[in-house]
Amino acid sequence: MSKWPDSRQRNPRSRSCGPTTLVFFGILPVLVAIIGVAFQAAAQEKAFTFEGSGWGHGVGMGQWGARGQALEDPGKRGEDIAAYYYTGSSPADLSDLDLPSDLLTTLDNPLWINIASQITLLEFTAVGGPLDLCLADDGEGPCPKPEQPQEGERWEFRRVDAGECGFFMAGELQGTTGDCRASISWPEADGIQLRYGEDRKKPCVVRDSECEYRHGAIKLRDDPVEVGFHVLLTLGLEDYVRGIAEIFPFWKEPGVNEAQAVAARTYAAFKFLAQEVNDRPADPDADPGISASRMDSCWCHLYDNTRDQVYAGWWREDGPDQAAWVNAVAATEGRVLTYFGQGWERFTRGGIIQAFYSTSTGGVTNSNRYGFFTEWNDRQISVTQWPYLLPVEDPWDLDPGLNNPVASWRTTVPASDIADRLGWDEVTDARLVSGPTTTSPSRVRFDGVDGGSEVSTTVAGAWLRYGLGLRSSVVRAIDDRPAPPTEEPVTPGEGLDGEGQAPERGEIEYDELPPFQDIAGHTHEPGIDTLRRAGIAEGCDHYSLYFCPNDPAKRLDVAVLLARAARLPTPEKPYRLNFADVPDSFPHSREIYALAEARITVGCAANRFCPDAPLTRGEMATFLMRALDLAPLDSFDGRRFDDVPAASTHSGAIHAIAAEGITVGCTETRFCPDKPLNRGEMATLLARAFFWGGSTPSGGNE
Repeated sequence: MSKWPDSRQRNPRSRSCGPTTLVFFGILPVLVAIIGVAFQAAAQEKAFTFEGSGWGHGVGMGQWGARGQALEDPGKRGEDIAAYYYTGSSPADLSDLDLPSDLLTTLDNPLWINIASQITLLEFTAVGGPLDLCLADDGEGPCPKPEQPQEGERWEFRRVDAGECGFFMAGELQGTTGDCRASISWPEADGIQLRYGEDRKKPCVVRDSECEYRHGAIKLRDDPVEVGFHVLLTLGLEDYVRGIAEIFPFWKEPGVNEAQAVAARTYAAFKFLAQEVNDRPADPDADPGISASRMDSCWCHLYDNTRDQVYAGWWREDGPDQAAWVNAVAATEGRVLTYFGQGWERFTRGGIIQAFYSTSTGGVTNSNRYGFFTEWNDRQISVTQWPYLLPVEDPWDLDPGLNNPVASWRTTVPASDIADRLGWDEVTDARLVSGPTTTSPSRVRFDGVDGGSEVSTTVAGAWLRYGLGLRSSVVRAIDDRPAPPTEEPVTPGEGLDGEGQAPERGEIEYDELPPFQDIAGHTHEPGIDTLRRAGIAEGCDHYSLYFCPNDPAKRLDVAVLLARAARLPTPEKPYRLNFADVPDSFPHSREIYALAEARITVGCAANRFCPDAPLTRGEMATFLMRALDLAPLDSFDGRRFDDVPAASTHSGAIHAIAAEGITVGCTETRFCPDKPLNRGEMATLLARAFFWGGSTPSGGNE
């Protein structure tokens, strides 16, 4: 739920009064009362009451609707309930699929789950026996270390200095320090309990006890970009699914538990295959095959929270209240949802779908376009429609007998809050243009005043939910006024073109784009917001609500935004270069080949582009020099960066963009050419190069 800003306050001007005012002293209280009532009425701010249904993005399976199906037909298989919500999908067994990697089914602990990031202290306690410790480069020989935490002892893993960590008990270092690369396992114990940080936070959702893990092992990996280290839990797919806490324990119906288990397993399998992009080392348990940028951000395939799925560990499968869930996981072991329709190679991983789900759909599911993105003034959303994430009817979600607490809701939003989010001076009216169906999302028209002129905009999709703080984007009435009846349904253009792409559309204006929720006050907010205004910025996740300015910028990220900012033409085959890791079906292959055709990039190696690899600041300088057709320079303003030797690869490009005012370096005298570029820096450099003419409005230094 959004926290709304304080309402605007308009204070009346006060007047001074002379001695003659005393004559009216007797009637003054009456006047004061009358004026007070008038001021109170004036102060009552205009507001709009939205009535709707559902909770969450509404894409894919609705959990309350799935429960409704299970109650209606107790004999219905959970995998069939889940498949209903993903158009054209069908259940299958993992062992029957030709997957891009067999590690998911052959390794004991293939999944790497991030349970804490960028911390400097992890507290752990052995459960039911001793723990085995391993610390790289500690000078004590092969693992495990001779020190063994015993049951009930509280130990810590601490970061002592950059790249230096150690194990501690009672504040004393045990053994010697080593690299911040370690592991904790429990071959002779039941498991481990964890807390982290100086305030001993819990990494899981359990409220009454410490987080406990019984499966897999703990891996600790240094964060090379930020201060701290990552904490990972490595475990098997079925062990992971048993720990998922995404539905209520008191839902005992087998159908809904099985449906949730299949959806959770499918989601995890897709994410594993999507993130496992590199070959694993000789010891496949040593590290995952994830990209370098993924190692920087989390060292994981999945997060343990709502960024992916809530993983609660041992608590979720321990005790009688969890029996229905554990039984459902066992009953559906290895079962996932697949799609082999048109374009399946592009929209799946080995046939496995991206199984999004939410609490309540409000009676009709959202497409991935309208669930995660926003349509403004009937302009088509420039996001590819995934064929199995189309809207479907979900009448079970609204069944009165289900007692779904979010089947209907009412929320009142002050007009000034809406005006603030739209960037207007005032909102005068809000009305529902169309109601939710499988062919049309809820569309809301706002009228108002901005800069003395009347303005209006019509909104559909995700902004209605997060921009207004509503529980969902399924709006059914505003101020008790439903949408007017229409003879023909409004079609939002859910179809794909012949290549599975959304039809292209023109540049969209600033006021029609929702802001990213993680850039307020950030150093690079002006640059990021400039790209947003230009309609070229993309979020870092499926929801497009976050830009993740501190995350490493991948080569793909830069290619997409640079191609758009430079307005590079879409190339036609045959291409000058062909990258083996960028087939035509690859998302944003057009932007990558646009850079190659413009001779801005030649790839990372022979016949490869390495889209998931991080880009360094030096490499970004070279990209920009080529895109702007600048000549390489030996210096700028008669000086050079101290850490950029004249003979270095990117020296000419770095000093060329510095001379144009595009970069000011990482300090006054250094450029940090080998440091990975982050997404915020990427945005500021692009804004300076293509929109600001080298100048930086109010901040944004990089």
